[in-house]
Amino acid sequence: MKTIAVIPAFNEAAALPGVVAELRQRHPALDVLVVDDASVDGTGELLPNLGVRWLQLSQHTGIGGAMRAGLRYARVLGYDSVLRLDADGQHLPEHVERLLEPVRTAAADAAVGSRFREPSGFQSSTARRLVHRALSWCLSRLTRQRVTDPTSGFWSFGPRALQLLGDHYPRGYSEPELLLFLCRNRLKVVEVPVEMRPRQGGRSSLTLPRAVLALARTALAMVVVPLRAAVVRKRHA
Repeated sequence: MKTIAVIPAFNEAAALPGVVAELRQRHPALDVLVVDDASVDGTGELLPNLGVRWLQLSQHTGIGGAMRAGLRYARVLGYDSVLRLDADGQHLPEHVERLLEPVRTAAADAAVGSRFREPSGFQSSTARRLVHRALSWCLSRLTRQRVTDPTSGFWSFGPRALQLLGDHYPRGYSEPELLLFLCRNRLKVVEVPVEMRPRQGGRSSLTLPRAVLALARTALAMVVVPLRAAVVRKRHA
């Protein structure tokens, strides 16, 4: 299965070179695409020297918009699967094969790396843990499957998910909505236990106002997405 890693990046000049170097060292045969989401910190100037494919967006669209661009690029070039990892260094390259395995064997249409599927040393703030638990509880009931890490950005997508999400990847900080959307369209999503680490440089773009907005959007999605017509069924009608 032909696979490309897509790394959405917004103001990640401090961490991105290390992320790419570590990924290339661990997986030299893996194609890599960086999507610069209109960064203003010099991220764009680094791209020609990273030794990977890259796109630069003219306007900031958020992670969802950057991923749509990356997935469409993958579709046009004939890739069968896509690995998504963040540009801040939280995701460990040694877990890449573990995450790709379910989509390569057709055991699932998408896989998401979970920090909480098995006991690990990962710790977040009390407020974040409470939000995670609330989201996990709601999403588990809406999707009728166990959800332990609703905000993970470490994903792999197989052929069906790639075709669907190139046009419909949720915008903004979209991980909970992404899970809902895939399940609504009857694509199988599995969790894979992984470890994560603190960001390796720079600062998170998820400020408090944006976090509140993301939480509000997620709450709305929990109501709206289950009521939407399934895109996959409409396409095959």
